[in-house]
Amino acid sequence: MLYLILALHYIEDIVEIFQKVYRTLKPGGIFLFNIEHPVFTAGVGQDWIYTDDGKPQYWAIDNYFITGERNTHFLGCDVVKQHHTLTQIIMGLLNNGFELKVVEEAEPPKEMMDIPGMEDELRRPMMLLVKAIAKK
Repeated sequence: MLYLILALHYIEDIVEIFQKVYRTLKPGGIFLFNIEHPVFTAGVGQDWIYTDDGKPQYWAIDNYFITGERNTHFLGCDVVKQHHTLTQIIMGLLNNGFELKVVEEAEPPKEMMDIPGMEDELRRPMMLLVKAIAKK
């Protein structure tokens, strides 16, 4: 089993990573990963568009099909991420020997809805969770 947590959206060539993971796994080996959802990485500035009174109004998406580098600000730092479309992620796995077992757009649990701002996390996906099996 191989885990890859919150790393693929920093990798330019994810297909190369999928190929290396496939070569590493035994037949039937499990590849589990999460990645920032393409809707999130295609977000303009990776932030909400706010109303005049500071409330999140909508999540703007632009240049979805233009993959590659995205400059953003995260936890007080300038960060360079890589945007991949959903097709690149899913077909990258399928075309390189993997069988998909689970593809899930993560959403926060009901128990977290009392945390300020958490309800807004239900308005767009932030994370994509994938479980794939190496077919050999």
